[in-house]
Amino acid sequence: MDQIKMKIIQKIIFLLVVVLMCPVLSMAQGHKGTVETCAPMKDGKVCYSDEVDVEGMSQDKLFESINKWAKKNYGKDVFLSSVTAKKSKGTIFINSKVELLLNETDKTLVKYKMRIYCHDEKYNIELTDISYQYDPNNEKKYKNYPAENVIANNGKSNTIAIIKDPLLFCNATFFFAENLFGDVLDAVQD
Repeated sequence: MDQIKMKIIQKIIFLLVVVLMCPVLSMAQGHKGTVETCAPMKDGKVCYSDEVDVEGMSQDKLFESINKWAKKNYGKDVFLSSVTAKKSKGTIFINSKVELLLNETDKTLVKYKMRIYCHDEKYNIELTDISYQYDPNNEKKYKNYPAENVIANNGKSNTIAIIKDPLLFCNATFFFAENLFGDVLDAVQD
């Protein structure tokens, strides 16, 4: 019965957060919107991170749920992604490359590493080592650009001349990270 009450409370809190965030999310720019700080930094690298408390779940259960999700979503094509998991340490490391839509007409390939550390009743997640393979003229001449050279300081520190709107990359990457983190949370809650 307590778990049912907790789920109801969690849903109410989620709805309140959504309602309170609507004004922030309505500032349209890029594919999904804009945010105040779209490129958090850690040790000189762009690094999105989160710590999620999951009451009553053991490290093994968290690991099993997230590892199942990771294998399903990243274990299919070794040319695009890979999953390395160590149950004894509760770690899941994902390397991947996907297409990231920047707006209705522009896109880039984004490469990244996701590191997930499972503990009793919580997990930590990081998305880092991000780079873009970008070819605005669609000539199949992709060049690799580290995120730090494009989106650091919310795009104000862009050093790549071919990228005209670094804030677009910044916001798209932020929402991409948020969606990934939400997918992991969904896997835990299933």
